[in-house]
Amino acid sequence: MNLRIRRVTTAAAALAMAAGALTPSPAGANLQEAPGAPVTGIPQPCAAQHPFPEKATRAEVKRQLAANTGITLTGGAWTEAKHAPLVRIVWETLDGLSCTDYLKTITSNNKGFTLNAAPTRSWAWGDWGLTRRGAVTLDFAKWQEAYRAGDRGRLVRILVHELGHAWSQTPQAAATYQRFAVMYRSTGNFGPYAYNQNENFSETIGYYVARCAAGNPYQDKKFAGYYGLVKQGVFGGREFGPAPGSRLDCSLVKPSTTGVQRVLKESLDR
Repeated sequence: MNLRIRRVTTAAAALAMAAGALTPSPAGANLQEAPGAPVTGIPQPCAAQHPFPEKATRAEVKRQLAANTGITLTGGAWTEAKHAPLVRIVWETLDGLSCTDYLKTITSNNKGFTLNAAPTRSWAWGDWGLTRRGAVTLDFAKWQEAYRAGDRGRLVRILVHELGHAWSQTPQAAATYQRFAVMYRSTGNFGPYAYNQNENFSETIGYYVARCAAGNPYQDKKFAGYYGLVKQGVFGGREFGPAPGSRLDCSLVKPSTTGVQRVLKESLDR
């Protein structure tokens, strides 16, 4: 959720859009990397750089997550026992993006960027810059509803969606966002939460990563244009699942060596 006024696009970005140019992000250099083992909501994440520390205390998990990402973590919910599974989802999602420049672009262009685990000031399960300035706020108390329902891909989508609002405020986003605006006029809304252009843009990013989120609109080939735009303009060609309309297997998400299999088939969003 984001109600901030979008910054004015530069003339150079407008010219790039008019010419149909999309500059792939530096993440394009990593396209040959084999995907890592699936994690909640993401069938083909980046190879794990920091596997989740199973035996660490909650305080140590918080410390390591901040150190791994370079992001300041605020709010008290990070170390609450009841929210430990949700913190793990955040950890694995951020690590699953580590072979792209998505987070780097956000943190280097939004001074003082933080992740805030605290109640939002609205009905939203997450927001960018509304509850706390310069922060993506994640309301873990609300997240518990989806977690208990088994709809965990939804939580990955929400996290990446809110990060998408922060990404869209960066200079690197200008040309891609303008191209999206043109495409949006002809293609229309993307997903049940996409009620305006800004929310639609963040939804296309959130569902691009959370391919195993319930009711993912990318399973409809009519959204292939959005998929291609996010693929090149946001993630520099890196994909987290097969192309729209392809068979998507969200059943097994843990390597057999662990002896554990996690089910990713989510219940429908309510």
